[in-house]
Amino acid sequence: MRDRPVADVLGALLRHVRITTGVFGRIELGAPWGAKLGPRDTVSLHHLLEGEMWLELDGRETRIGQGDVLILPHGAPYALRHQPGAPVEDEASWQAPATPGALSMRRRHGGGGARTVLLCAELSMVGAARALLMRALPTVVRFPAGGSGEPVAGLGRLLDLLRDEVREPRRGSPLIAARLAELLLLQGIREELERPAAAGSWRAALTDERIARALDALYGAPERPWSVVTLARTAGMSRAAFAHRFRELVGESPFAHLTRWRMEVAKTMLRERPGLTLGEVASSVGYSGEFAFSAAFRRVVGLPPGGYRAAVSEGPREDVPGEAGAFK
Repeated sequence: MRDRPVADVLGALLRHVRITTGVFGRIELGAPWGAKLGPRDTVSLHHLLEGEMWLELDGRETRIGQGDVLILPHGAPYALRHQPGAPVEDEASWQAPATPGALSMRRRHGGGGARTVLLCAELSMVGAARALLMRALPTVVRFPAGGSGEPVAGLGRLLDLLRDEVREPRRGSPLIAARLAELLLLQGIREELERPAAAGSWRAALTDERIARALDALYGAPERPWSVVTLARTAGMSRAAFAHRFRELVGESPFAHLTRWRMEVAKTMLRERPGLTLGEVASSVGYSGEFAFSAAFRRVVGLPPGGYRAAVSEGPREDVPGEAGAFK
């Protein structure tokens, strides 16, 4: 009997996201200083070039040392300060708007005390798999400097290249810097998801050999006529054992998860490919007719497909039903 191929659920999910980068920032801060950053739709990335600072998130303060890299994937509010308990100002009071078309912004804030220098970036992640990836990540991913080796393979080289592109822009620097930041984020996500997961958690589903095979299959080919039986066969399990284990790790039945994944893929197609007919979208996510697809879409998203397409083309995405992400 041949060995089954190793499932690559992360790879399947990453094929369904797109990452873009906004303006980078090189921020110089002199003690005393403190900044309160509000909720946002982006992933925040910070690399501490010089000095130290304290991160307050979820009611806890953590010291961040020189060379550390922080990824804050969920857009939750947080605060940075020069020492624990220091007063903070709202970000609007000290962040001037970036120059249109500029690759990076430079800011100086605070007093004349000990200096802290940060390289920052805000990254947007969109696509059908965004909510699933966010569900698998904690509120902060921290890679500390020091130790006997790099916390993430290639991290030092990536950071060196990124700093060079931001410090001395050349032809093509905006594109190259954006790709380097994207690689940095993807490396961070992969490294975090390879850490041990709590038993019975969604993270554990990604590394459970048999359930991962089923997830890899349905994420990679949502158009196939999957059933619990065919997914169980893909996982190499009996139907009953597979259904029980899947619900235990993923938090819902295989068919419910498949349906919601299909709707996330359909939402992306409706948003980004306006030339497709509803019938083409339906067949791309496993429905033989528009009626069944429209009924499932309305049940999961709260709008019919045509109404969703019109809503996302006319107003802010956050005002559209279903845009908070189906997978919580």
